[in-house]
Amino acid sequence: MTSDIETRRARLRSDLEAARQEFHDMVASTSVQSWAKPSDNPGWTNGQLLFHVLLGFILVHPLAGILVLFGHLPPIYSRIFAAILNFSTPLFNLINAVGPRAGARLLGRAGLIRKFDQAHRAILERLDRVRPTDWRLAMHYPTRWDPRLGRRCIWRTSSAIRLTTSGIIAASCAPPRTT
Repeated sequence: MTSDIETRRARLRSDLEAARQEFHDMVASTSVQSWAKPSDNPGWTNGQLLFHVLLGFILVHPLAGILVLFGHLPPIYSRIFAAILNFSTPLFNLINAVGPRAGARLLGRAGLIRKFDQAHRAILERLDRVRPTDWRLAMHYPTRWDPRLGRRCIWRTSSAIRLTTSGIIAASCAPPRTT
């Protein structure tokens, strides 16, 4: 089992490093002129979209801690927590819309790279601290935050750490385990 865990940890480290390099490349390839131009994602500039990706990475570290907490509790607790987060979706959407608009302007290109690298280091440190038993932990996920995830989603430890520069957390949608 230890070699399987170390293989998983190494794969995640590799994925995270590839995501870091991809983010650096995206920022480097965005000229000063194109930073404020509209992106292919309607309503967002290129800089705002890059900040939005950064936000996803910033959230991984605290969400991994929440997952470990709720993973040790009976599933009803994370189901209630997910329901509260689903209820807060309008606030989440507002922050998700306003945050990148202000953040891209305030941080700029160098600030985005600096913050991304800080978040990346924190995720790697968190990954090193994942205990063997934590890999099986799971919790309910707020499904209204991302309609593509369906009605009943479970977020597992490996999903919490696996995040690509697309900004999408890989979550598996299935009934929770009862053990």
